[in-house]
Order: sequence, then C-alpha cells, then structure tokens
Amino acid sequence: MSSISHLCGGDLLLENGGLQVISGADETRQRLLRRLLTNPGDYIWQPEYGVGLQSMVGEVVVPAVMQAAIRVQVLKDPGVDSSHSVDVIVSAADNGLCLCHISYVDADTGQQQTLDFSA
Repeated sequence: MSSISHLCGGDLLLENGGLQVISGADETRQRLLRRLLTNPGDYIWQPEYGVGLQSMVGEVVVPAVMQAAIRVQVLKDPGVDSSHSVDVIVSAADNGLCLCHISYVDADTGQQQTLDFSA
C-alpha cells in the first residue's frame, strides 16, 4: 500500500504527471513526523493523536517527559513493531536546538530504523 508523499510544512510534489507517492519505511517516517508535530486535540476524531513538539519550541527541554510522550506515540503507529522497544534520546545542543533520535523496528521488514530531527 502506498500513500501520497507529504512532509509536514512542505508542498505536495508531482511525479510522472501525478502526485508523488511513498511506501514502506519512508512512509512510516513521514507518518511518525506528522504524529510528533501534530498537537494533541487537533484531530477531533482522535484527540489523543500527536505529541505537539512544535508547540514546545521555546520551552525548557525536559528530556524524560518528551521521551515518554514520543515513545507512546511512536508505538501507536502501524508501521512500528510494538513487540520491540522504541528508544528515544532527546538532548539539547549548544546552539539552543533540541535534538531527537528515535530508534524502532519496522513492522513489515523487521529492520531497525531511525528517525533523527532537531527543533
């Protein structure tokens, strides 16, 4: 199964005369980013969906709280194998950025995957 490719904050892309599609591990990564950046309550039909990392910009970084919230949401994604642990490391960089490293197992392939980003 594939989905329309879309990175949060970006435009839809065209490919071969239609919208660009994505599947597999890349699709899971895009879904995870969307879930992590969506504020809880923004989807009225799923009020517990999302972490709201964007709303935390400018706030004091409390790694343990962020890591727990991220771990819970990552395990809810169907592309993540919930029988394996999800490792989340949140740290503050010297330049004021918050760094996040997520390691999980892909549900379809059983392969270890990572997702790294900063805010």
